[in-house]
Amino acid sequence: MRLFSILGALALAVVMSISGANAQGSDSRYIIMFSKSAIPANANGKIARAGGEVVLSLPQVGIAIAASSDPDFAVRASGIKGVFSVGPEAMHGLPNTEEIAMPEAPTGADVLFNIGLLWGIERVHAPEAWAYGHTGSHGTVLAVIDTGVAWNHPDLAPNVIDALCFASGDCNPYPGYSDHGTHVAGTAAAAFDGGLAVGVAPELSIASYNVFEPIAGCGVCAFSSSRWSAMIDAADKGYEVITMSLGGTAQYGFGRTSELATFVAAEKRIANYVNQRGTNMVASAGNSGLDLTGNIIHVPGDIPGIVNTSATGIQTEPRYTEDSVDIIAFYSNVGAPVTVAGPGGDCGELFGCSGIEPDWFEHLILSSIVFLDPACAATADCPVGYGWKGGTSMATPHVSAVLALIRDANPGISPARAVSILTSTADNIGSRLTFGHGMVNAEKAANK
Repeated sequence: MRLFSILGALALAVVMSISGANAQGSDSRYIIMFSKSAIPANANGKIARAGGEVVLSLPQVGIAIAASSDPDFAVRASGIKGVFSVGPEAMHGLPNTEEIAMPEAPTGADVLFNIGLLWGIERVHAPEAWAYGHTGSHGTVLAVIDTGVAWNHPDLAPNVIDALCFASGDCNPYPGYSDHGTHVAGTAAAAFDGGLAVGVAPELSIASYNVFEPIAGCGVCAFSSSRWSAMIDAADKGYEVITMSLGGTAQYGFGRTSELATFVAAEKRIANYVNQRGTNMVASAGNSGLDLTGNIIHVPGDIPGIVNTSATGIQTEPRYTEDSVDIIAFYSNVGAPVTVAGPGGDCGELFGCSGIEPDWFEHLILSSIVFLDPACAATADCPVGYGWKGGTSMATPHVSAVLALIRDANPGISPARAVSILTSTADNIGSRLTFGHGMVNAEKAANK
């Protein structure tokens, strides 16, 4: 069994499309947002008469997703009584990664942390939080909305308590197309003494949500409605924190204002519902190297109520010391919408990073991975190991886990109060427009 690899390419390619094909055919999918947070009893019939078919209903928030091949469907559906707006549904693309095999990893409990390779865990001062007893608990749940989590990984098996799939097609909770979600989960909550790594909150519970699937014209992508369904499920179950290392960037104007308006309004309604149910949300700020101040919007991270995370690298050595210097990662989006920063990795402005120096990969984030193929994915027993990735996708679970430690240490507090603690205890490392309130600090946050 292969135990170790380097994932040399940054997790950069998260693409949002504002129109796309249905997973089962060539129909386009539309968001139908009703004026009230409920769906009228006769809505399906009216949508059918307008030329569409309801493929998903979110009655908690008054949103339906319809598929139609009729180019005039959106106009006719907008005229249905009680409909607030209609617009195309967005899709999120899967980040690309590149594998480079390495020799088998050494054995021994938590050895990757012990030898200093998990610099991000140290940078957010998780070990200092552990010393005060703040390791998370199974009474607090982090919902990982991503590509699914490999629950047979020894670092994750002790903590995964729920595994669900909300993709629109054939749905397997176990990851089938990418190890992205497994890597994210390991950074947040790889267990003590499970395998070779540890996460920021090693005793936290993990709920795995797979929302990705093959979609014609997009590749392996996630419909926004699949993510929304997962968010609502996690909130309805009372899970304390949702982490989403995904998203896409769009720009207002240029003839797309009306298309974006419905999508953004739906995102806001979903986020408001989740917050009102008592659940915090964290998302990545994106990897396009853009300033999000102004007309550019990155969804879902820029939506009010969601903690938006930029990514940092470390200089000069790939081991964290008190003399280490934080830098904004070259790929990270920045700007006014950024809430806080987390370690995401930065090994230079070269896609793939290789060739910069012998230990270039150690500047990225090391975590759990799974080696996938259709056969082992079907039986949920693919070989597992460890690998490096870089991106705001990797920064986000550091932040999510610190937020979960806050919720664990303060049962029953509101999402707003938890975010206030997160931001007020962050270390000031530079410009507010680059790092938000600063680098999250697990020790300060959990003890406040």
